[in-house]
Amino acid sequence: MIFQEAERIPFWQLIADIMEWLLTIFKPIVYPIGVVMVLWIDFLLQFFPSENITIYVVIFCLLVICGIIINIKWPGEKYVSVFTKEEETDDSEKKSTKIEHL
Repeated sequence: MIFQEAERIPFWQLIADIMEWLLTIFKPIVYPIGVVMVLWIDFLLQFFPSENITIYVVIFCLLVICGIIINIKWPGEKYVSVFTKEEETDDSEKKSTKIEHL
């Protein structure tokens, strides 16, 4: 019942209309990509068995392990602090801060 009411919200229709408009504009780019994806996935599915999921579990484990290794090796952006404190000098008793422009 709740899902039926959520489907009738006009906001979702607006989002669907915007997505339809974008896909219509980019159809010359999106359609060939989709055709190529369907062709190579159909080609690969001829070699994988449908009654045994062992190969799918192995592929899943390899992808997860590779993702973990890649994220450990290259963790992403290292954030640099914009504000740095200068060391206190004996001449002044005030702490001074300096802003670096990166």
